[in-house]
Amino acid sequence: MAWILARPARGRYALSLAMAGVAAATLTACGGDDAQAPTASPSDSSNTSKPAPAPAASKVLLVGVDGATYEQVQGAILRRELPNLAQLNLVPAATGGMPGTVTAQPTLDAPSWATVLTGTWANRHGVTDDTGAVAPQAPSVFRYFRAGAKTGTQLGSATSSAVVPPLLAGERDAGNLDTLVDCASADSCVTQNSVKLVQSGYGLVFAQYSAPALAAEADGFGAGSYATALAGFDQALGQLLAAVAERRKAQPNEDWIVMVTTGHGLDATGATTSVPTVENRTAFIAMNKPFNPALASAGTAAPITPADLSALPTEADIVPTLLSHAGIAIDAAANRFDGMPLNGASAGVRGIRMAVGRYNDSIELTWENASASTGETLVLRDGVQIARLPASATQYVDNAFDMPTGLYRFNYTLVRNGVPVSYQAQINYVKPVPLATTLRDNLATYFSLDTKPPVDAKGGATLGPWVPGTDGGSLVDDNFGAKGLRVDSNVDAYQLVQSGADIAQSPQFTIGLWFRTDCTQGNGTGEPILSNKNYTSGANPGIALGLFGSCEVRFNIGSGGGKRDDINGMKVSANQWSYLALSVDTVAKKFSAYIIDPVMGLQKVENKAIASTDVTKLNGLATKVWGLNDDATHNYVANNPGSLKGVMAFNDLAMWTRVLTLDELKSITASRQPLSSLNP
Repeated sequence: MAWILARPARGRYALSLAMAGVAAATLTACGGDDAQAPTASPSDSSNTSKPAPAPAASKVLLVGVDGATYEQVQGAILRRELPNLAQLNLVPAATGGMPGTVTAQPTLDAPSWATVLTGTWANRHGVTDDTGAVAPQAPSVFRYFRAGAKTGTQLGSATSSAVVPPLLAGERDAGNLDTLVDCASADSCVTQNSVKLVQSGYGLVFAQYSAPALAAEADGFGAGSYATALAGFDQALGQLLAAVAERRKAQPNEDWIVMVTTGHGLDATGATTSVPTVENRTAFIAMNKPFNPALASAGTAAPITPADLSALPTEADIVPTLLSHAGIAIDAAANRFDGMPLNGASAGVRGIRMAVGRYNDSIELTWENASASTGETLVLRDGVQIARLPASATQYVDNAFDMPTGLYRFNYTLVRNGVPVSYQAQINYVKPVPLATTLRDNLATYFSLDTKPPVDAKGGATLGPWVPGTDGGSLVDDNFGAKGLRVDSNVDAYQLVQSGADIAQSPQFTIGLWFRTDCTQGNGTGEPILSNKNYTSGANPGIALGLFGSCEVRFNIGSGGGKRDDINGMKVSANQWSYLALSVDTVAKKFSAYIIDPVMGLQKVENKAIASTDVTKLNGLATKVWGLNDDATHNYVANNPGSLKGVMAFNDLAMWTRVLTLDELKSITASRQPLSSLNP
C-alpha cells in the first residue's frame, strides 16, 4: 500500500519555517516554475516584433536506486540491457566518506541516502545507522529549494525503501516537501507517483527504488532475479524520462536535469555491509548533462584501490550540482557542503583531509586541486576568511586559535576558481602555555640551530666543528617543525667558543637546551653532552652534562683536587626531544638540574647545596670553550677507555646570566615554541 502524505502549496507558515531553517545561508535564485513571456499591449508599437522567449525554468529529477552497483550496471549497459540508463553520462562515484577520518560513515542505506539528500557526510548529517532513530541534522536539498526557488514551486518525493521516509519526515513537517509518498517497497508505486509529480510541474522530484537491492540480497548477482530487477528499474527510468520529455515538449522553456545514483555498493555476495571496502564504497552518478571533464569522465573503469576511489566524484557532490542547475547559489561564507557542482565550468578542490598537530593545538588541511587555476585559494573558518593562498597550494596549517582547552568543530571552506567546498574539522584542543617573555632577560647566548653555520642571536659566541673542513654536523627535523643540529662525533664533535664574558664566571647562570639521543652512547663510562672541562675525572674544574647507561643524564660541577658535586639519576626517553637545564647560583652556593621529557614528564633536583666545589673554578679549562658531544679537550673518548663516539642532536641552545624559575622552564616545553619566537 502506498501512503501519500501531502501538504498544500506553501503558505505563510510553511514559508516562515523554511526560511528560518536556512537563515544561515545566503540564497539567490534564477529560473522558476512555468514562467511565461509577458503579453504585449495592443497599443505597444513593438507588437509587430516576435515575443520575448520565456525565461528558463530549471527543473530537477533525482532518481535513486538501491543495489545497482557500478560494475553490474556498467556490464549490463555494455550488453545493451539498460537502454534508458545508457542514454545518460555514467561515472563511478565514492560514498562512505573517508575511512579513518571524521567524515567516515558506514556503507548502509540511511547514511548513504542522507548524504545524497544533504550533500554532507555523517559528521554533519548525523545519520549513522538504518534504525531511523536520528533525523538528519543537515538541511536537505528540499529545504534549499524551498527557500531559493521561485514562489509556488512544488517539491515532492516517492520512495520505496523503508529508511528514506524518516529522512524526509522533518522536511515534510517543516513545509519544505509538498508531497511525500511512502511506497513501502513497491517500485511500481514510485514510478506511478513520480510520473504524476513530473507531469504536474513539480520543480524537484526525488524517486527512489529498491528492487535490485532486494534481489541481490535474496539471490546474489548470478541469479536471473537480479538482472530482471535491474531491467525493471531501467524500464521505470524510461517512463520517468518519457514524462520529462513530454513535459519539455509542452513547456519548451523548462530545463530539466536528471541525475541517477545508488546509495552504496554491495559486497561480492550482493549483501549490504558496513565494512569500508572499495566495493562497498563505490557508487555511481549518471546525468543527462555533461560532467566537468576535470571532475569525471564517462565510462571510467570501476576503482580497484582506495586511491582510485578518492579521485572520483562523491555522493556529496549531488546536491551542489542540483542547486547549481537551479541557479540557487550558496554564499561561500555560508557553505556547508562537502561536495561541489559536477556540471559547472570551474572546479574547486577535491579530497580535503585534516590532521591534528602533535600537540593538539593546530589543524592541518590538505587537498587536491582538481584543475588549473590562475587565481588564489581562499580559506574560510566558520565563514570568516583566514588566509589567501597561491593557486598551487595544497595544504594549510591553522593554529591561530584563542580559546580554552576543549573539543571543537570548525567548518573550513576552501574557495578555488570561485567554487566553495567545505570540510567539518574536529579537534580536542589543548591550549598552549605562552612562552614566558622573561626568557629574554639576561639571555647571553642563543643558538636556534635552524641553519648551518649556527649563529648566536646575541653575538657573544661561535659554534662549529673542532677541525675545519671536518664537519660532523647536519640539520635534522626538530620538535618545532623547523631544524635542529645533529652532531656525529665519529666524524667530528662541535665546539662553542665564547667571545665575551665566560658564562661560568657569572654569579648566577642557567644553561638550557633541547636534546635527543638514541642512548647508544650511554654506558658506564658515559659521553659528554655539553662540557667546558677535562672530563677524564669528574673532579676536574668545570661543568659537564653527560649521557650514561639506561639513558641517564648526569649533571656535574667540580673544581679539581677531588672536589665535585653531582646531580644524577634523571633520564631521557630514547629518540625523543627532551629539555635539559642546569642552574647555578654561586652566591647562594646552590645548583639545580631539570629534565622535562615528553614521556616521563618533569624530573628535577632543586637548590642542592654546592658542598665541595670551589665555584670560582667553574670555568673549566679557562679557554671559554665548550664541547658538544665531547668535552673541552676534544679528546674525551681517547682519555676514557670504553666510552663511545656517536650521534647526539641539539636544539635551541641557550645560556642566561641568571637562575631561571621552574615556571619559565615549563613554559619552554609547554608553549611548544622556540625561543626565537620571542625575537630575543
